[in-house]
Amino acid sequence: MNCKLCGENKKLIKAHIIPAAFFRPLSTTNKAPEIFSNTNGVFPKRSPTGIYDKDILCEQCDRCIGLWDDYANKILIQNFSEKCAVYHKGIKVAYKIDNYDYKKLKLFFISLLWRALISEREFYKRINISSHEQNLKDMIINKNPGGSYNYAVALAKFSDPKIAVMLDPHKTRFDGINYCQFYLTGFVAYIKTDKRNPPDFLKEFCLKERPPFWIILRDLNNSKDGKIIKDIILKATRKG
Repeated sequence: MNCKLCGENKKLIKAHIIPAAFFRPLSTTNKAPEIFSNTNGVFPKRSPTGIYDKDILCEQCDRCIGLWDDYANKILIQNFSEKCAVYHKGIKVAYKIDNYDYKKLKLFFISLLWRALISEREFYKRINISSHEQNLKDMIINKNPGGSYNYAVALAKFSDPKIAVMLDPHKTRFDGINYCQFYLTGFVAYIKTDKRNPPDFLKEFCLKERPPFWIILRDLNNSKDGKIIKDIILKATRKG
């Protein structure tokens, strides 16, 4: 089969869309992390190393993209801690990353979006933005992260450190601006898929060429995501 990135007829491998490293921290016991969906008729299942697709990438291309996966793992998992928290009058209000390589981190999110949209796995079916496929592919091949507002990336982090579920990625909107939303080990990534600039309230939170990278703090208990997760878990428990 032809590799979706280089286009050559090569043996394809089991390639992760969301890197395996972003699933491992969810496993605080011997049980595999549980994958949830808010799509009707799709029930939770366990996945020890995440969800992969064996029909998209050859080994060489997967290794190239894997360099950005490894860098995101380093910045968002290995080096990320409560030391990144920002407080105002004793209350945690955000997180801040002061040191990062914009190109590597942005290309991780670009490649994440591209892999999700070309995958035929059920988990990624709601990232149906095929008009962006070639543009994202060109950015990956050319190692071009684009400007901060081009496929702008914003991150939120749930305040509950025990968050241990993964929802399927999907499209969303902020002030009418199109985004795709991914869940990454307690983080939520918002990637803009719109030619218009980000809404004003998100501009300061965009990943920029120069640090810092501000990360929104979200309360799982009082967020839309939290309500969805609780509803899914309740329904799944009843089914079980």
